[in-house]
Amino acid sequence: MRLIAVPLARARPTSHPITTFVAQTASRAAEKAAADAAAKPNNGANPPKLPFTTRMLNKASAFWIDLGRTDQTSTFDWKRRTYVLGERLMDRIEYQEWALKGIDPAMGPHLIRRERKDADSPEATNGGIPKLDHVPLLYPPSLLEPERLLKSLKNLTDHRTPHHYRRFWYCVVGMPITIPFALVPVVPNLPFFYLVYRAWSHWKAYKSSQYLSTLIGQDRVRPTESKDLDAIFAQASPPVDASSPEASNKETETTATTSTSNPAQNEHMLLLTHHIPMLMDKMEFPEWVQADLRRARLQVEKSIAENKLDELESSAENESQESKK
Repeated sequence: MRLIAVPLARARPTSHPITTFVAQTASRAAEKAAADAAAKPNNGANPPKLPFTTRMLNKASAFWIDLGRTDQTSTFDWKRRTYVLGERLMDRIEYQEWALKGIDPAMGPHLIRRERKDADSPEATNGGIPKLDHVPLLYPPSLLEPERLLKSLKNLTDHRTPHHYRRFWYCVVGMPITIPFALVPVVPNLPFFYLVYRAWSHWKAYKSSQYLSTLIGQDRVRPTESKDLDAIFAQASPPVDASSPEASNKETETTATTSTSNPAQNEHMLLLTHHIPMLMDKMEFPEWVQADLRRARLQVEKSIAENKLDELESSAENESQESKK
């Protein structure tokens, strides 16, 4: 497993950027190969059974995707309405929670250190990424400083570990309150299922934050410079084909629109729209990372529009309102 630091924005030119993190346990090619292998028949043999939690998540994902289908009808159009509302609620979940949920402790180094020969052996790999006794933290050196980056990551876990633990129990306590909604005909008990999902989400983020905090405490998160990340964030505008006159006209229109609308956002934002597909391609992120980066960017843009960027920066420096209480 490795972590990739993605700078989002900064309040001032001299301040350290607000950053999100992407946990990567396998390359996109390795995940696709594993999925293809699982889909192929195994000469009559029974395929390996997935863990219970994975099977339940797959069923829930399939059910959710089915709700969003446009080729089916439902009473009061509740399926499509539920899907649209649910997607809006997903976008409101804090990007820090999405980042933590992407960390799978089972794919990272064990907290109880194994024999070094096990960690260094060629078999100790996962999807082409070596399974080391530490976690590399890749970052663009032109934008981020390793010491402050580690401090920001530690502050994130210090704040998020108790936060998600409390929210988990809030959701558990709220589940019985939703029982009367089961009496509504046709429509399932959506508030109950939402609280179940949020409880699972908070619990997963809590365990991941706890795990990451322990790794940091054991000095097993190692900042590593990445020239690839530097090259991506050096792209101030989307790369276009200069030989195409249509592309040239489009670039001119896009540049003019960007320079005249929301100049404050342009000044503060570091993760621009065209950086996301570049990151996906160069770093070989899984497909779900694209949605996480999009949410993080939109949430930071909203903070800039509401003049809350300083507050967000203070939160990253462990001065959030909740930690002061």
